[in-house]
This record gives sequence, structure tokens and C-alpha cells, in this order.
Amino acid sequence: MVRSVWWALAVGAVAYTAWSGMSMTMFDVSMACSKIGEGGSYQCSDRAIDVLGVWPLVAVGLLLASPPAVAAIAMRKRVSWFAVSALVVLFLAGVVYATHDSYSDMLFLALPMAVVGSIAATFQRSAPRGELGKNT
Repeated sequence: MVRSVWWALAVGAVAYTAWSGMSMTMFDVSMACSKIGEGGSYQCSDRAIDVLGVWPLVAVGLLLASPPAVAAIAMRKRVSWFAVSALVVLFLAGVVYATHDSYSDMLFLALPMAVVGSIAATFQRSAPRGELGKNT
């Protein structure tokens, strides 16, 4: 059950990143467009993926999906709590870099993911060390 929650978080992060990347304009991403309605070398109505490129979007998707995927694969309580803390750090990075012209606003998704992940980590049971490799 807990593994499926972690996988759902990872798949949801990738889906959210792809959907946001395809639908965001520079008005959504750029602080200059939000404040004064003008961008530097771009129009505020331009698609963000056309101006910023696809690779920063891929990086944000991997950053959001990696902690829950690692927690789903490892299925250790300690790794799950590490994934929750990594998601909190990603949220804080999103807050710090919110004023930059980048996809860092999408890192705000890490906070609800961390909340769901902490609930999953709380109810997660870890097998004793000697029981992991045995077939029962």
C-alpha cells in the first residue's frame, strides 16, 4: 500500500511537470512579466518551454520525482523519511528561487508531496534486516 503511494507521488510529479510545462506562458514564469508586463527579449505571451527550453523542465521533473521513486524502490522507513526531507528542501529551494525566470515555481508542489509522504512514512512498516532476502 505504501509503495503505491510513493509511486503515485512520483508519477503525479512527472505528469504535473509535463502538463505545466506545456501550458505555462512566460507571464506565469517570469517575475518581470508579472510585475510590469514586459519581458526582456521575449513577449510575456510566449510559451515558457519555447523561451526557457525543455531541459530545465526535465530537471525539475526529475527533482520532484526522484525522492518518491527512491522511497518506493527502497521501502525502508529511513529512506522514506529522507525522501520527505528532500521534498521539503526542494520546496524551500522553490521559495528561494521564485523570483528567477525559471520553472522553480513548480517546486512548490514538493510541499504537498512531503505532507503525503510523511503520512505514508508514518504508516510504513519495515521488515527486519534479516527478513528482506528470505522467501516466506
